Amino acid sequence: MIKRETGDRERATDLGVVKISNEAISAIASTAALEVPGVAKLGGGIGRTIYDLLTKKGASRGIRINMKDGEIRLSVSVIVEYGIDIPRIADEVQESVKRAVERMTGLVLSEVDVLVEGVNPPASDKNSRRNV
Repeated sequence: MIKRETGDRERATDLGVVKISNEAISAIASTAALEVPGVAKLGGGIGRTIYDLLTKKGASRGIRINMKDGEIRLSVSVIVEYGIDIPRIADEVQESVKRAVERMTGLVLSEVDVLVEGVNPPASDKNSRRNV
């Protein structure tokens, strides 16, 4: 694998070159993270949200890709549902993201870091806040 300045991952084949963009990797990772029961949404903070809106890169929200010394690391930021077992959900997010990205791209991830940025309040708290 060759890391290009554009952030694309590419490999040569007998028929030409196959490129996988960071946006494609981010889309796969975000979908895999959101499929884990207990994950409410991806994180990324307000700065990331504004950046995504301005650049129309919503698929990359909550996902960061780092490549160092030929190793690819992903960081996934999530908001989880209230009442769930956070360590278990974080482990499931790591496994789901790693499995999906490696299966779909052929890349090998050295690490998948999970940052739990917040917890969605329980449904009863949401309803009581609306009535106040």
